Amino acid sequence: MPVQKGDKLHGLGSCDMKAGIACTLNMIRAIVDSGADFKGELSMSAVIDEEAMGDGAVAMLKTEYGKVDAAVLAEPYPADESKPVPLGIVGKLLYDIHVHGVAAHGFRPEDGVNAVEEAGKILANLDKLNLRTHPKFDKGNYSTLKIEGGYDIYSVLVPAFCRFEVNRLIVPGETVEGAIEDMEELITSLNLKSRVEVRVKPPRYESFEMDPEEPILRLFHRVYTDVMGVEPQYQYSKSITDANTIAGVGGIPCLHLGPKRGDTHKANEYVPLSWLPPVSEMYTRIALEYLS
Repeated sequence: MPVQKGDKLHGLGSCDMKAGIACTLNMIRAIVDSGADFKGELSMSAVIDEEAMGDGAVAMLKTEYGKVDAAVLAEPYPADESKPVPLGIVGKLLYDIHVHGVAAHGFRPEDGVNAVEEAGKILANLDKLNLRTHPKFDKGNYSTLKIEGGYDIYSVLVPAFCRFEVNRLIVPGETVEGAIEDMEELITSLNLKSRVEVRVKPPRYESFEMDPEEPILRLFHRVYTDVMGVEPQYQYSKSITDANTIAGVGGIPCLHLGPKRGDTHKANEYVPLSWLPPVSEMYTRIALEYLS
């Protein structure tokens, strides 16, 4: 059950993203109640899986939503120093590396090729990956997320197979094909005895970078400054949202805007209730002025 303490409404998902959805519904109610006339169409969508594979946004792009002129994501980005609005976001891919060794008795390891040890040599040299530098994003990064190999039930056997997964963030200009080549070149340079396959697996997200002069962003800047009394702050972000699909794949300009966040994804997650009225007002004004 949600718990209110002063200005804070605590509850799992209160900030990310129930508060943003509530502000969106406030916008729709305000526009309907006002009888305001506007050109074009205004639609709301609440899709699943943004924290995982992004299947909801992918499916949405295949509908009429894939033809919209702009999108506002109700993510908890208050456009202040705590969470500036992204003008671009990095992409990501997931390496799936398969290392094939040669089995042998564990007392005679020289008769085989230890796939786990070979995988370890690759992991120990990941800092040599060719990560490109971008003028606004700097570099991407990498993180080993999983490794598995060797026996399921105890056996004195040199493991013939090992696999591991490495998360890599990519900046605009980098491609999946180029990232695969980077890993293959690194592995070749190590002169390993094993045979190594470099694969990628889902999820994969495209990077994107927007023009600050996009109409939706210019309108947002003016409305935010008017409502909040200060100018919004911007960033080029190392994160993942549905904008990687909507903007990165669909080419649709995306604005991230929502109430201030507090302890997201934690037991004490909360949203400051005082942020809901101004965000609801900004949604309403942005929608009506964009469609005027």
